[in-house]
Order: sequence, then structure tokens, then C-alpha cells
Amino acid sequence: MLGALGLDPTPRAVVWTVMLSVMGLACIVNSRRCGRTHCRFTGPFLIVMAILVIGFAIGWLPLGRFGWPILGATSFAGFFALWWGSERIWGLFLPERDSDAPAGR
Repeated sequence: MLGALGLDPTPRAVVWTVMLSVMGLACIVNSRRCGRTHCRFTGPFLIVMAILVIGFAIGWLPLGRFGWPILGATSFAGFFALWWGSERIWGLFLPERDSDAPAGR
């Protein structure tokens, strides 16, 4: 994403959207595979950030001339805060959910 800062807005939006989406999907898949706590939070967050990048690139998200730095800083700071904070609060791994248990248990 840092390397794409020098690109024009449209290619930058494509690179950022792809990178955020790939990272988000990787976190979601990893969460299901190994159960790391932060992946349950960072995956959806990164997908939302990819959507916000698209929204800004097509003019639906009015962030002004500082839109790219705002989106970049929010992506990095939010990812770090969710990664660091979630594992400090709930530990490295969340307990396994029993998929065979009836709802409400």
C-alpha cells in the first residue's frame, strides 16, 4: 500500500482495495483455521476498509484532499489496535465453539 502512494488515484484505489481484501480474507480464513483472536477482528475490519477505499475512489465518501492519508492511517492504526488490543483483552486464542451444541448453549 505504501508503494502505491505514488500512483494516480484510480490505480492506487485498485491496489489498496485488492491488498486490503486479500489481507482481510486471509485473516478470516486463518481465524477459522487456527482460531487466533485478532483475526476475528482484523479480517472484517480490513474488508470494511477496502469498501471505504472504493467509496472514496468513486466519490461516495467525501474525505477531501486528505482522504488517502486518512484511509491509510486508519487502516494501519486500526489493524494494529485490533491486533494488539484483542489479544491483550481475550488472549492469543479464543475458546473453540462447539458447532454441534444447540443454539443458546
